[in-house]
Amino acid sequence: MNTKQVEELTGLTRQNIRYYERQGLLEPARADENDYRDYSQKDVERLKLIKMLRMLDMPLKEIERVVNGEVSVKEAVEHQGEQLLSQKEQLQAAIEVCASIQKEKNAVIDVNAYLERMERMSGSGGMFAQIMNDYKQIAQEEKERRFSFHVPYPVNTEGTLLQAIQEYAAGHGMKLKIIKKGRYPEIKLDNVNYTVVSVLEEDPKTKSMGTKIICRREKQTRPDQTISPGRQKLFQGIHLIGVNIRRHRTKSILNLTICFLTVLVLTFYLGNLIHTQVQFDSLAEKIPVTAEIASPNGTLKNGLFIREEVLDALYKNGNVKDVKEIVELLGKVKNDKNTFPDQEKADTKQEVIPATEETKIWGVSSEACTKKIAEKSVQWCEDWNWALFKDGREVCIADKAFLEKYGYEPGDMITLDLGRYKQTLSGVYLEREEMSTENITIVGVMERSDTLAEAQPPELLIPLFYAKQLFEKNDKTYFASALSFTVKDPMELNALKQDLKDAGMKTVVTAAKDSYAGSAIRFDDAVFIETAGNLDRTLNLLKGYLPFLFLIVLLTGYVVPHLLLQGRREEYAVMRALGTSKKRCILLFFSEHILLAAFGGGLGSIAGVAAGAVKIRHAGLIWGIFLVCYLLGAAAAMWMFGRISIAAVLARRD
Repeated sequence: MNTKQVEELTGLTRQNIRYYERQGLLEPARADENDYRDYSQKDVERLKLIKMLRMLDMPLKEIERVVNGEVSVKEAVEHQGEQLLSQKEQLQAAIEVCASIQKEKNAVIDVNAYLERMERMSGSGGMFAQIMNDYKQIAQEEKERRFSFHVPYPVNTEGTLLQAIQEYAAGHGMKLKIIKKGRYPEIKLDNVNYTVVSVLEEDPKTKSMGTKIICRREKQTRPDQTISPGRQKLFQGIHLIGVNIRRHRTKSILNLTICFLTVLVLTFYLGNLIHTQVQFDSLAEKIPVTAEIASPNGTLKNGLFIREEVLDALYKNGNVKDVKEIVELLGKVKNDKNTFPDQEKADTKQEVIPATEETKIWGVSSEACTKKIAEKSVQWCEDWNWALFKDGREVCIADKAFLEKYGYEPGDMITLDLGRYKQTLSGVYLEREEMSTENITIVGVMERSDTLAEAQPPELLIPLFYAKQLFEKNDKTYFASALSFTVKDPMELNALKQDLKDAGMKTVVTAAKDSYAGSAIRFDDAVFIETAGNLDRTLNLLKGYLPFLFLIVLLTGYVVPHLLLQGRREEYAVMRALGTSKKRCILLFFSEHILLAAFGGGLGSIAGVAAGAVKIRHAGLIWGIFLVCYLLGAAAAMWMFGRISIAAVLARRD
């Protein structure tokens, strides 16, 4: 048929038809006698196809690939649809900007603001959208690059393989050209190059044993392809991994479940280990070990005579904290009318009390020396507190009953004839030894009934620092009357005991004679030692099994991929036969298993955290340890897997 007839059949103009001819999309036959164009029905159908694709705004380069058989119509249209959707998003954004400009009330448009907005709109989500479009494009190309068919007879020679291909081409009306013969021949079907491989396999339709022929098209670069080769390989790998996970979903679920349970068990086990270690490390805080100086038989803890050598050894030891040191003094209050600054104040006092009754005085190192005394239980005079009191001189805290008894008030000055107890020559009895007379100012008031629990509580408290100065002033040998402390690090308790033993301290012996000598020490360490021993044994047991636990994870990482890959040897062999490198095949299979292991292990860690077995940071650490061990085991399994014979697998001899 001539050009005019073609115009009527296709609706295209003569100029369009000539243009498509010049672009190589159409090549009509020529009449021998006059060289006029003679269009066939096939040419008309091709022009209609070109017209349809052009109406879809498809570029001529892409149409050329369609008409030359390099890509199917469906594939080209799908790709064009993605391009149109992308353009639609851009057009929609442009429409929104146009509408916004139309709504502007100002005559002058802020071009910079709109330009910035448009650039922001084009950038937001653009990268992700481009990545997704690229991935979809690669995934679609990979999907259409391969096809397969079954033949009902075994194909185990080159001749039978070529025969099967020829039968398939003839049955589908396809042009066949043999490019390269061999075990894995290269052919051309309708001008498209393919690599062919055969696998002995049961036909899923007939359930009879036959041969599966797999044809894979060579990768062809599209004219409008903008994806870099590196990104193409990455997307191809991601697509193949996803396809394999879906295809072998039962094995994938099994892999996930095994990894989930492994990490869950590992989480509970290591969580128990970590929790036990934390308990062990914090044992000193939760179960503090305290000690106190006592008489040789342990009956006395106050009113002792503790030598300075013991005090020096204690304070020099770095494993001691919270030392509570007390020294007991005696005092006679000089309370007659001549001591008051004026007669009027004296008249308001109670009846004068003779200066013969002893007042019990304690020099204390801290507020903790007297049971239940705290900052809130002392009513301080203005600007006074425990910190100032401990470093003060000639000051005291008086019991409220003492003030009522002698008629003093906070801020008053007390005159005391001081003394102390000393042992008689026999060492069995005590007698008073005189010291100097001191004037001491009352800076705080305490209530004995609420703040003291001692059987014979003191009536006055003075700073220990000041008490020691009084001993020096009176040229008296200093002895502490009571001493207790807390062990800083109970794990070094034996070293502390040895230091105190070297200073002359002994353990309490209940059968010893009564004495006022502070020569024995009693440690309250029974609960700590028992608890520490139990925790230490538990820790050693848990740590002892750690190597076996990690070995089990390593074996899991090896055995699970090894077993799951046994049924996929043909898949690997086909990939290798179709031209995929050994390195890439192993990497894809390895990535698939590691991805499943990471996801399953992550779920196990989350479950462990939800169950309260570990904290989030520990769960992350356990997940990382599992992944490293699994990775090493899987690497060994992949190395073994890569040694299989491709030919033997495809021939079903392996």
